[in-house]
Amino acid sequence: MSESVNIQNILQQAVQAHRAGDLASAGRLYRAVLKQDPTQVDALQYLGVIAMQCGRFDEAVRTIGQAVDLSPDDPHMHANLGNALLQLGDIGMALEHYESALAIDPNLIEVRRNLAMALLAQDRASDALREIMKAARQAPRSLEVQVTLGNILGKAGRSDEAVVCFERILSVRPDIAPIHGNLANVLRRVGRIDEAITHYNKALSLAPDYAESHYDLGIAHEVLGDRAAAEASLRKALEVDPRCSKAWRALANLQKNNLCDADLATIEMELQSNKASNEQRTHLEFAAGKCREDRREYGQSFEHLERGNALRRASVSYNLQRDQTVFDNIRRATDAAFFDRWSGVGSDDATPIFIVGMPRSGTTLAEQILASHHSVFGGGELATLYTALASQFTLRHGFDYSAGIEAATADELRAVARQYLDSIRALGGEAERITDKLPTNFLNLGLISVLFPKATIIHCTRDPRDTCFSIYKHYFSARGHDYAYDLEELGTYYNLYRSLMSHWAKVLPISIHELNYEAVVTDVETSARALLEACALPWDAACLDFHQTRRPVATISSDQVRRPIYSDSVAAWRRHEEKLAPLLRILATPTP
Repeated sequence: MSESVNIQNILQQAVQAHRAGDLASAGRLYRAVLKQDPTQVDALQYLGVIAMQCGRFDEAVRTIGQAVDLSPDDPHMHANLGNALLQLGDIGMALEHYESALAIDPNLIEVRRNLAMALLAQDRASDALREIMKAARQAPRSLEVQVTLGNILGKAGRSDEAVVCFERILSVRPDIAPIHGNLANVLRRVGRIDEAITHYNKALSLAPDYAESHYDLGIAHEVLGDRAAAEASLRKALEVDPRCSKAWRALANLQKNNLCDADLATIEMELQSNKASNEQRTHLEFAAGKCREDRREYGQSFEHLERGNALRRASVSYNLQRDQTVFDNIRRATDAAFFDRWSGVGSDDATPIFIVGMPRSGTTLAEQILASHHSVFGGGELATLYTALASQFTLRHGFDYSAGIEAATADELRAVARQYLDSIRALGGEAERITDKLPTNFLNLGLISVLFPKATIIHCTRDPRDTCFSIYKHYFSARGHDYAYDLEELGTYYNLYRSLMSHWAKVLPISIHELNYEAVVTDVETSARALLEACALPWDAACLDFHQTRRPVATISSDQVRRPIYSDSVAAWRRHEEKLAPLLRILATPTP
């Protein structure tokens, strides 16, 4: 038997073992092939795929990369390398290889679907939507493509279309639990919590051991403030799948001292076992950090937070220079001439109240106080403005509208304002005022002042050291906060925000009301009265009992705003002053 025939026989055995799920035998056989011929590209590629299946993504990238170097015209090798790079968190390089695969063969539907998901992970929602719509046209009957289309529509802020997409799928396949779960997730994000719970329960009736829907149902109950139901669902998720470690993180954050000794022992045993993936370990570290903090074991708490943040930072592709460019572009585009040019274009509607600031600066507290007023509807963190902007302009990096606005017309700006107002009216009904507390709208204050010159802008401030430490303590499931997991990047981003707010103070034609967290904690009534006055609202004593207001709260602060005012978080950074030195040094740097 010739050597080439022998290699092919071994390779065929390896592929058969691989398809049967016997990864150990397949790997041994692939290595046997490579021992005879180190340039056998299929063996290299599939050995890399096994490494990826086992979570060894560095090894997968290295091995499949060798195959690509040897066979650069094979689209499937580029696709597999893209998959490995995506798992490693290198979204930029993953995109390059997906695009290379599609340049070779544009009919690879699964590759185009992966490309769309990678673009979404890079906050390029419009590009992701373009690619998944191409895939949908190429394969209109593909269930996977249609589900991905629904998910991308939802994450791109086109929630109504996402709901229609999932309902269309369910009209044909009502028996698929994950699709009920996906629809429920979209409904939950737009505040239709009761409908979301119905679909989570439907998913669980079809698949009682579907841990993801148990987890999501727990989050929905948490949004409604039903802690007992939330805890029951989260613990059920762990019961059916002990690897659902994000449920531990959610349980830890449900309320103070929510985890018992046995829970903490289980979490730390999982961390010591080395069986958890990096993603699972990330959730476990944040959960343990919160649990130790609740017990006032601050040193151990910070150690867990350091490890959790390091793992999370390694999983995201964050470019601080890109954010610097976005901030600079927005500042340059919104000079005095910008406001002169668009004066008089905006709507006379005074409905919106925009609550902005850094995360963890008190934005949820501000909204809860306002939403307790009889004339105010609390809209929550709305992607509505970004959706309206994206319908008219290209948003670079998901946030940067500067290029589009340079060529804008008055009609386009009016269309953005109408779309935004129609959307919040659909949410808040006939309420006199409707809040939008998406913190990152601080980037959009120039446009907001043009589009809604009679709106109210509330800027929430807090000691920068406490703000940043509180950010560092939390895992953000939503994209857009990838700066949060490294102390120096966090401090630098905060300074970018602080500099932009200084710019707005100089150029905005409408006023900004500043609400200081420490002032609220010290004297809630004085702060609440000033807040209502800024919104031209009469006094309502219900605003002092904000913690009793029953409404969905879908943010990290959902537990805190359901408690009376407390001061435990003031100057919390001092407990870790030495560890926070890299952050504190940057925060002390003067900003322009």
